Amino acid sequence: MIDFSSMSAFQWVVFVCIFLIGASVCAALVLALRSRDELTRTVMSDMVFYGMLCMYISWAMTNHASIVYDIAMLAAIAAGVLPTLSMARIISKGRR
Repeated sequence: MIDFSSMSAFQWVVFVCIFLIGASVCAALVLALRSRDELTRTVMSDMVFYGMLCMYISWAMTNHASIVYDIAMLAAIAAGVLPTLSMARIISKGRR
């Protein structure tokens, strides 16, 4: 449970940012589910992943855990290489 009475100004800003990022992730999910275009679905799935990564990093700024940086680095590596390759294949329709 979050104790709102003892939150600092920085924690309030991070809380609002996480809420706004969550709203944009939900909007991207709705657009990805309603769209018929493969390119739009690919871009929105990347946006959802990056949004979830941003929410985790924002949460990690105010909460201490021993594995925070390991998860962030692993996600950054996976987010930098794999979606770029898959999006390139979808845009080019499988051509090399």
